[in-house]
Amino acid sequence: MIIYIISDGKRGHLSQTKGLADALIRRGRELKPDLEHACYEVNITGKTFFNKLFYKGMDLNLPRPHLILCAGHSTHLAALSLARHLRCLCMVCMKPSLPLCFFDLCIMPRHDLRARWERNPRVFATVGAINCIRPCPEVPKRETLVLIGGPSKEYDWDGETIINQLNAIIRNTSNRIILTTSRRTPKDFAADVEAKCSSVRVVPVEETGPNWVAEHLAEAKEVWVTQDSVSMVYEALSSGAPVGVLEMPRRMRRGKPVSSKVYRGLKMLIEEGGVSTVTEWSHTHALKPPATILNEADRAADYILTHFPSLLP
Repeated sequence: MIIYIISDGKRGHLSQTKGLADALIRRGRELKPDLEHACYEVNITGKTFFNKLFYKGMDLNLPRPHLILCAGHSTHLAALSLARHLRCLCMVCMKPSLPLCFFDLCIMPRHDLRARWERNPRVFATVGAINCIRPCPEVPKRETLVLIGGPSKEYDWDGETIINQLNAIIRNTSNRIILTTSRRTPKDFAADVEAKCSSVRVVPVEETGPNWVAEHLAEAKEVWVTQDSVSMVYEALSSGAPVGVLEMPRRMRRGKPVSSKVYRGLKMLIEEGGVSTVTEWSHTHALKPPATILNEADRAADYILTHFPSLLP
């Protein structure tokens, strides 16, 4: 099974497609070990609209694919054009900007679903976005990992409130605490944490590599994530660690809190017992274990190989 990933170079999108491709290849090697199984990234960054619309991969020197995966709106046209030219399957790992019927399968988070799509055979719903994180039970769990986002369409930023929540966690844990920021985190926040939470080791996003979060999730005894960073919440749940949510103030619009797919997705997880808010944690000072460990990449891979048997002839 040969897979192409059409990439826009964005880490979050690549995490989704790479997570699914890796799961497909793992399962393919189990079912058909005699076949060649490989994944190739095709970066289309910088290509014009017309380059993407008529993309035939003439610049590639790769084995012919059985499947093309894409994520990110700018990748859709190139993925579809290349799949049509090479006569292979094309699947998208998100709610697409084009009609669903253009793709063989749309793998999308359940909070993106419209009611009329629930029975659509071209849609496979996942709990959050697929990612590359897998549980590592063999790795010792010694640290509390804190993942900080920033202001967003749904949430305002209040650094002092987050620091107060961090100090409450510090007072009630014996774990070493390591914190990292994101591209949206205000620049002065890391220095504020170092000044006001001296026991926390701060690693700004600029000092982290592409595998930093995955490596530390493997070592995490528990994980805290700011409320705006739903993708990081799903990654943390995929690691198998208990997950807590650092609360942030909701943005208001016309006197009402902004509601969005980010808020709805997190609300589902809280109601199902998948994560704990700081308010819930404050009653016991213990994070409850996740109701289930997310394994959406493997679940999607099993569905794809069952419903598209031509991938493993």
